[in-house]
Amino acid sequence: MDTRQPMKDIVFSLGKNVRTVLRANMRSVLIIHLVFITLGFILFTPLLGGLGRLLLSFSSQEVLADTDIIFFLLSPFGMTALVLFGAMLVTILIFEQAAMMITYIAVTEDLNEDLIQILGYTGARALAIFKFSVLLVLRLLIITLPFLAAGGLVAWLALTKYDINYYLAHKPPIFFFAAALIGVILLIMALVLIRKLLLWSLTLPLILFGGTSPKQSFKQSAALVSGNKKLVAFVLIGWGASIFILSILVFGLVQLLTTNIIPLFYDKMTLLLMVIGFLVVLLILGNFLVTTLASGSFAGLLIELSRHFGVETSVKGLGGTNKSWQLRLTRSRIILAAIGGILISFLIGTWLINSIQPIDDLTIVAHRGAAGRAPENTMASVQAAIEDNTDWVEIDVQETIDGQVVVVHDSDFMKLAGVDLKVWDGTLEQIQAIDVGSWFAPEFAAQRVPTLIDVLKASRGKAHVVIELKYYGHDEQLEQRVIDIVEELGMAEEIAIMSLKYDSVQKVRKLRPEWETGLLSTQVLGNMSKLDVDFLAVNMAMASPAFIRTNQDAGKRVFVWTVNDKMSMFRMMSLGVDGIITDEPALARQVMAERSELNSVERLLIHTAVMLGKPLPQKKYRDQSP
Repeated sequence: MDTRQPMKDIVFSLGKNVRTVLRANMRSVLIIHLVFITLGFILFTPLLGGLGRLLLSFSSQEVLADTDIIFFLLSPFGMTALVLFGAMLVTILIFEQAAMMITYIAVTEDLNEDLIQILGYTGARALAIFKFSVLLVLRLLIITLPFLAAGGLVAWLALTKYDINYYLAHKPPIFFFAAALIGVILLIMALVLIRKLLLWSLTLPLILFGGTSPKQSFKQSAALVSGNKKLVAFVLIGWGASIFILSILVFGLVQLLTTNIIPLFYDKMTLLLMVIGFLVVLLILGNFLVTTLASGSFAGLLIELSRHFGVETSVKGLGGTNKSWQLRLTRSRIILAAIGGILISFLIGTWLINSIQPIDDLTIVAHRGAAGRAPENTMASVQAAIEDNTDWVEIDVQETIDGQVVVVHDSDFMKLAGVDLKVWDGTLEQIQAIDVGSWFAPEFAAQRVPTLIDVLKASRGKAHVVIELKYYGHDEQLEQRVIDIVEELGMAEEIAIMSLKYDSVQKVRKLRPEWETGLLSTQVLGNMSKLDVDFLAVNMAMASPAFIRTNQDAGKRVFVWTVNDKMSMFRMMSLGVDGIITDEPALARQVMAERSELNSVERLLIHTAVMLGKPLPQKKYRDQSP
């Protein structure tokens, strides 16, 4: 190829070659991609399970959640495990690219491509590919770790003086400064990575076809690319943009069909089930098609670039078999495929409607009171929640320096009032001198931090109270003090205790085994159904049908947080959770009433709309953290 050609002509020629090859051999590319997706699933599932069991064995706990997981990942063992996991993922992707490149060359050389032979050739180079994967991961770590450490240091120095929720809610100048500085650090890291990856873009073709050792491939690739970085960058950026546009088109089509076709079959249940099943299949196939084209075209472009720079790429002896994957589209096969597609779509649609739980009633838990109507964790929000007919009021409690139990979420008052005072450093008198309501609206200027006693008295006989024990490393007798207050008021039957710390929940469990207790969690490792608690309060993202059923079958109620929009509320109800934690208890009550009036078809439509990712407007909340 003439290197003096204009860049646009070169790029056009490379793209045309890749398009031609992929069009001629799309079935091979699809099968290769499917093989490696399956291989990745087979390898990763036991790997993750084994890693989880190993971690739990070191901790001697049934479950690790949130901070426990973070502490583990920051430990030498955890970081090593994380790197190994990432390395395996990279290795599988590189092996797939190797197989794609071999397939590509087989077509260009008019070889009779055979899956076994392609995988066999890939396997013959397995050791070299694996060595290359290890070297690549190590090089990436050497590049990224200093930048990530610098970003972490900036965050630690600039954003740890006050409670993190203050920075997220108010976004003071230091927040923007830190965010900008971290952004610059990450941008520099990205630019360095992009430059290095461009220089290393020909490493795999050199290893597979040029006889280059993995170690030398980096230097040789850089030498070939150095004078043509603009061309390589233009080609690969163009590839990324094309895949992005294709993704938008595919998923946009599903959205369009969901919006416009489903209503046409509203009164035809059988057809509706098939249509919904078809849309789900279309979404899955669309995603598979996009990822296949991304993988196949990327491999083809690297081969074409290698050839452009004079690298010999040939797979001699790959053909020679009489096996053929060619699918002949006979009339009978088309009819059978259509029947199979209709049957699969109907079964998926039926499964979807059967998975929707018929329950119309569930427990509504007001998050920090009705925090969408009044300042969080104040008597105003508690009263608003009671007025909104909530079942439970959820509050956060901490200890003051003089041993009082107060209702407040953050470790300080910067978010609520701009006051730099840690809860554990203040007396009750000092804390209750702080205006914690004006930030929400002027009419709440009189709101002060209530005590646990205040909230319990106000809620008695009107709503039960979920008391979340907050720990910031300065608690002394929090569990016992909460117990004493509850028993003094005679409200043991009207409260529940929960915390992010399982050992603290267990402490309460031992002191008062008859009390209702629960674990609050954002992420978890292990089987939560084995925990000695009455309920689980988890992030919506964790609320899969399997998770819900497993824990409910083990006798545990499942609550989800923080559910503030109508569609999410509806979806959680359809999944069969026992309760939702929300800033909008009145809205939740309204959604329950509306859902009870819908038939199964209408419920299916709404559930499907949410599942297929129909965009929905949402109210903005200042803080939805647990």
